[in-house]
Formats: sequence, C-alpha cells, structure tokens
Amino acid sequence: MDIVNRSFASVLPEGRSLPAGGIDSSTFQFSSSIATAILCGLTLWYWWAITKAKASRDFIDGNYNFDAPIIGPKNAVLGRLAFFRNGPKYIAEGYAKYKDTFFKVSGNDLLIVPNKYLQELASMPPEKLSLNTAIVDAFQRLHSITNVITDHSLQTRMLNARLTPRLGLQVPAVQEQFKKYLPVELPANSTTEWTSINALHLARRMVHRGVATQFVDELKENEEYIQTAINYSEHGFKHNFALRLFPDFFKPIAAQFSPTSWGVDAALRKARKMLIPLIQKRRVLEKDPDYKKPEDFLQYLMDGGIAEGDSDEITVQRLMVTYLGSGPSTIIAVAQLLFDLCVHSEYVEVLREEIIQVLTEHNGFTHTALAEMKKLDSFMRESQRLSPPTLLGFNAIVRSDIVLHDGVVLPNGCHIQMATYAIGMDPEKNGPDPEKFDGLRQYNKRKLPGQEKIHRFTTTADNNLHFGHGKIVCPGRFFADHSMKMIAANILLRYDLQFPGGKKERPGNTSMYDVLIPDLGTCVEFRLREDAGRWNW
Repeated sequence: MDIVNRSFASVLPEGRSLPAGGIDSSTFQFSSSIATAILCGLTLWYWWAITKAKASRDFIDGNYNFDAPIIGPKNAVLGRLAFFRNGPKYIAEGYAKYKDTFFKVSGNDLLIVPNKYLQELASMPPEKLSLNTAIVDAFQRLHSITNVITDHSLQTRMLNARLTPRLGLQVPAVQEQFKKYLPVELPANSTTEWTSINALHLARRMVHRGVATQFVDELKENEEYIQTAINYSEHGFKHNFALRLFPDFFKPIAAQFSPTSWGVDAALRKARKMLIPLIQKRRVLEKDPDYKKPEDFLQYLMDGGIAEGDSDEITVQRLMVTYLGSGPSTIIAVAQLLFDLCVHSEYVEVLREEIIQVLTEHNGFTHTALAEMKKLDSFMRESQRLSPPTLLGFNAIVRSDIVLHDGVVLPNGCHIQMATYAIGMDPEKNGPDPEKFDGLRQYNKRKLPGQEKIHRFTTTADNNLHFGHGKIVCPGRFFADHSMKMIAANILLRYDLQFPGGKKERPGNTSMYDVLIPDLGTCVEFRLREDAGRWNW
C-alpha cells in the first residue's frame, strides 16, 4: 500500500497531504466489491436482454448460408452503414448486374430474389415463407409492437374478414369528418390569395382523422387519442430505422435504451388508459338486447378476441399495431401524390372533372363511386410507381428450406425481398418510357380487352409489387386506397394547388436504407376555388 499512498500523494495539490496512516486497503477492497457487483449486474442484465430478445424469435441468419454477390461492403456494420446512406445506389447497381439472379445488400442482411420466382414464392404458406416474421424482425425486439404480430394474427384476419368487406359502410362517416375538418387542417379561405401548408403535416392529419373514424367511433374527434396514435406509429417507424445500424449482438441493449422504444411504450400505455374504460363500457352495453354494436375496428377486435382469450390490454395493442400499417406509408403516399399534382398540373382538371362526374352520378361518396374514379386510381398508381415508400418489397423470411423449381434452395432463415422499384422502372415490365410520368398509364391499359381489373392501384402483379403479391401481401391496401382517394378528391373539389411561387420542380426524396421519404419541409400552396361551395357531398 506504500506505493499506492505515494502515488496519491504525488497528485495532491501543494500543501495538502493524505490522512494519517494513508489510504486503508479496506477502501480498495470495498470499491472492488462494488465494481464486481456492478459488473455482475450488467452481465445478468445483458443475458436477460438477449434471452428476452431471442424468445419465440425465428432463426433469421440464413442469408449467410446462401452464396450470392454482395453489393457494397461485406462487413455487417459497414454494409448496414453504407446501405443506410446509399440504399438506392446499391439496389440499382445490383438489379443492373443481377436482375435475373440473386444478390445481397446491407452486407448479408437482405437477399434480393429475381422476379422469375415470384409466382411460386407468392403461393407459399406462412409456415414456409412468413411476412409476419419479417415484420417482427423489422421492429427489432420491441415488445410493445411485436407481441401480437404472428402468422394468422387476429388483427390481420379482422382486416380481411370484417373491415375490408365493410369499407363501403365507413365511407359516409369518413366523408363527414373530412368535410368538417379539411377546412381546419387546410385553412385556405381566400379565392385570390395562396395559403402555404406543410404537405406531410396535412397528409398526416387527414390520414389519421380517417383512420380514427373507422377504428374507434367514440374517439374520432378526440385530439388526444389522434395524437397518441400518431406517436405510436411514428415512434415505431423511427425505431425500425434506428436499430438497423447496430450489430446484432448489441441490438437488445440498444432497444432497451432507445428513445423510440420509450415513445412506443408511452403511447401504448396512454392508449390503454383511454381505450380500456371504453371497451369495458361497451361490454356492459352489450348485455342490453337493444344495443347496436358500433361498426368499427375496435369492435371487430373485441368480438374476435373472445375466441382468442384476449385481455383488454391485448385488444388495445392489436388496434395500435394496425396503425403501423395504416399510418406512415399512407401518409407518405398522400404527400407524394400532392407533389405530383403540383408538378403535373395538366392532370388536375382531368381528375377534377372525373371526380365531379362520378360523385354526381352516385350522389356523393360511396364505395362504388371511389371504384369508378379510374383516372385518379391510375394517377395514384403512377405516383406510387415513381415515388414508392420503399424501393424493396415482397418482404419475407424463410421458415423452412424452400426448393425452387430449378433446384435452388433457399435455406431456413433467409430474409428475402424483391427490387420492386427497379422492376417498376424496367421497360420489359412496364413498357416504353418508364422514367416518364404518365398519369393515365394504367387507365389506358384498363381500356384494353380483358384488362379492366388488372391495372388498379390495389392490384398486385409481377410488375407491381409495392403491396406484395399472393400470400405475401399488405392486407390494408384497400383501406389505403379509400383514404387516398377521399383525401385527394376532397382537396381537388375545393382547392387549387401549386408549389410556392408556381414552381414545377419536384423536391428530392430523402433515402434511408431502402425507404424513400418526401422532403419533410416542403410546403404546398392552396387557394379556395370559387365553385368550392357548389359541391356539397
């Protein structure tokens, strides 16, 4: 201890000295015990985090067992960082070199499968090829989201069996909310002066108002609830982005300390606080034989959850998880649609005339009227083709070895996707001039014999995979179709729009990994049309 005491004495300020007797060795023994206890605690905590993360989690490292060229850095961390910064570049390079075979991006993370295997993969049951396993992995061990995401999950079944067939019943209620709140969210009251509105903010507010109307009738105008749903979905979206960069072994720790995971947890707690009393009130009312149940998604989950044995807490979580599919991607699509209307203003009057004609024939907004807006449908699909939410699609994980028709084996744990944007831009798949924006491209194709039902916004095909295909498909695409058409139609009926100063240049997209995000700060100018009051649908 003399050496230790001399060392401490040498760094003391002049005139100061150690206490008589120096530093007792018991001090160091006590400090060592604390350090050992902390180290053991951290080790146990890390083991718990790893165990919790791996529980009920499929093996997803099968890409390492499949030989294919890697586009970009091969190192896992460097590959993810490079893909985060230049995803579009690496995907385009891979498709240009290997579109008829396999390649990888983001190191070994993603195996890009050629289009020729689409039909056989699209027919695979989820026990062999699972979309939901890929979704669970995308949200990086966030229990407040992934706990209820499984193959054949109740929320997916209720979307397909209850909500989608009844979308027509929801149209009047949604339109009532849009008529009431569009002037609030878009306060352009002058027929001579332009009002500038942030496009993404407007899209976010209108999409979530429509969703809230169809999800929880009693809270459709509750600002606190709408904001809670926004917080849940957007924190989840950011959580996916944030954790993709981390090494796999560190993700459980990063997930525990990420502000995005705290945001999701907080939003879920708040949603439960608001919704559980409402659920309990509905259950009491159900005992009255004259009670008529609401036609909303919460009620569908309540009804379906009885057989599942769902608690009220799980019912709320299922509802909030559905916001992840119905929120961010639709918001981005609406913002991109507004940008394309500003750039390609020659279509505005064409679309407006169709909307007026259809709504006049059907006496307002109905399910059939929305289906008859074929030119708007075509414009939406062209906007999505050229500015999709993601450059990759058909997202799935192999759960048991798959032998393809030519003998190629996709091993268990492979994370596969397809280069959906590149496919959409391929002249062999979409005809001549794929770089050109043609708002009536699909409308004209639908006029060909036998093609009426093939080229719709919601129709998936080998050249249109943004919603997936076959069994690997987005169950909420019809819901998104209704939302986008109703928002676009209401805006076009009542307002003129343009970029500030009448500019025609489209703002550039920001890319993170394979995700395209419209410029967050771009505003669109709106002006009330003189005939806006004429259309009172």
